[in-house]
Amino acid sequence: MTNTLPDSLFQEFPAVNRDEWKKRATAELKETPYEKIVWKTPDGFELEPWYSRESEKEFLRIPPGKSSNSWTNCRLITVTDPAEANGVAMKSFACDVSAIEFRITDPHLCSLENLTALLSGIELSALPVYFSGNLPPVADLLETLAALPGFTKNEGGLLAPLPLSSEMDDVAFGKHLDTLPLFRIFQADTIPFHERGATPAQEIALALAGASELFNRFTDAGLTAGRIAAAMEIVLPVGTSHFAELAKPRAIRYLLGHLLKAYGADPSALPRLFAKTSRRNISLLDPYTNVLRLTTEAASAILGGYETLQTGAFDNGLSVENDLAERITGNIHLILRSEATLDRVIDPAAGSNYIESLTGRLAETAWDIFKRIEAAGGLNAAMESGMVGTMLDSAAALEKKELGSRKKTLIGVNRYPWPLTPEQNDRIEALESAIEAGLETSATASYELMRLKTIASAKSGRAPSVFIWTIGDPGISFRQAAFCEDFFKCGGFTISGTASLPVEEASYATLRQQAPDIVVLCIADKDPVPQAEPICNALRRLGPGIITVMAGRPPQGHEKLLEAGLDSFIYTGVNVLEMLETYQRKTGVK
Repeated sequence: MTNTLPDSLFQEFPAVNRDEWKKRATAELKETPYEKIVWKTPDGFELEPWYSRESEKEFLRIPPGKSSNSWTNCRLITVTDPAEANGVAMKSFACDVSAIEFRITDPHLCSLENLTALLSGIELSALPVYFSGNLPPVADLLETLAALPGFTKNEGGLLAPLPLSSEMDDVAFGKHLDTLPLFRIFQADTIPFHERGATPAQEIALALAGASELFNRFTDAGLTAGRIAAAMEIVLPVGTSHFAELAKPRAIRYLLGHLLKAYGADPSALPRLFAKTSRRNISLLDPYTNVLRLTTEAASAILGGYETLQTGAFDNGLSVENDLAERITGNIHLILRSEATLDRVIDPAAGSNYIESLTGRLAETAWDIFKRIEAAGGLNAAMESGMVGTMLDSAAALEKKELGSRKKTLIGVNRYPWPLTPEQNDRIEALESAIEAGLETSATASYELMRLKTIASAKSGRAPSVFIWTIGDPGISFRQAAFCEDFFKCGGFTISGTASLPVEEASYATLRQQAPDIVVLCIADKDPVPQAEPICNALRRLGPGIITVMAGRPPQGHEKLLEAGLDSFIYTGVNVLEMLETYQRKTGVK
């Protein structure tokens, strides 16, 4: 049956071309520049807020990658004791886990005896098993796995890089492919680059470069590109930018087809794509917000068409018990499949003008980066020369700047933080150690470590507090006050009070009773200087230790306020992290 409803709905309306729409949008925006609603992506290209059928001629032909939108739900289990890890794995099948990644902590755990205990009771022909972590020499591990009954039919893989060795050793890997024909021994993992701040296009380019390195290396060892692709797993992170993350696997499937063709393989025989939710944006202090992050990330991965998905636990056990965290995390996959029914449609984004355009721009940008890496001698050479490191450092610096100015929002981190629970207050030192350990790979750690240091200072009797003084039109000054309250709470400061006080002597007495370290002035006047100047003078006279701050951009004549004792201005666009760290130092937080 042909559905003609869309045509019958819209044929009465004249088509609107891009120029007409932009003209109307610009008129509606009035004084706001049109550029304000254009998304400037982290990868440097811009995306318009509106696309039409005029863009269809530019759409890429994205291969579907799989015959249905089902996905393998993989659980990560850390192995310190084989029998214990096996027990955890067996219990996880009740939560619809259909693949396991065993993260090995000691190479000795990969002996034949230990692996037999680890895999006991697991149907190896039906459930893919992955290995990562502190592994023994890869050749030894593959020989041991091949000796396990039933493992020759396993469709898992190694999530660890193959060591650089001689061509003779590389030829030997071809023999392992014969003994483990379905096992993926080649992997291109972009997680380390993501944790250093890589953008979506950079991750695509680095995945292509990693795959190209493997094709180049092992075709020299006598393997065909098609056989290498069949034994390859490409591991990609899934971040919080929903549409970009949805478009990312679509773009990489398109580009992988070109790469395979260049190496003489069938462009449709793509490597398997393995998605892992990002740890970079996880909050250790606001764990339940992570459930929302993981849900949107998992949805992006599923709609983008990854074959395998691993959803990380939303907490590390310091704020929420491990069993509860694992259970809630496991339910994300179940809800998206059984309630949201995201498994019903292959590539549901196909035909969306916006996402197709985003896919094309990602692919174009990533291909340019990939060509630069190849021109530098390939991925390993580009890493050794510092080219990749420089690229990642620039991306991380931009992300840090956007988080600092709160142009990029992480709920619970740089906006709207939730108070610590009693359990978290009892574990502040452990939380602080965990956050410090992730400073190099986490986008949230700087904010959360700063906040913890302020909260911890309260235990020694030095809890810096903030009093917010509103003056003038409540509709304006209260909005300023809400901004300031959220601003300082992100740094762990206590808000001792918010009040609308007249500018008179009695108000200063009220302030002295509060004994705040910081007083924030929220003055709803076009020219706040006449009211603010005497207040600053009075506060400097009555409380020499008080830090006086004003909400809003520096007005004309703000030099008078600085001379009267005003410390600084806070407003949208300032670097919140740097300013809060400054207020920490000035209030004695160590």
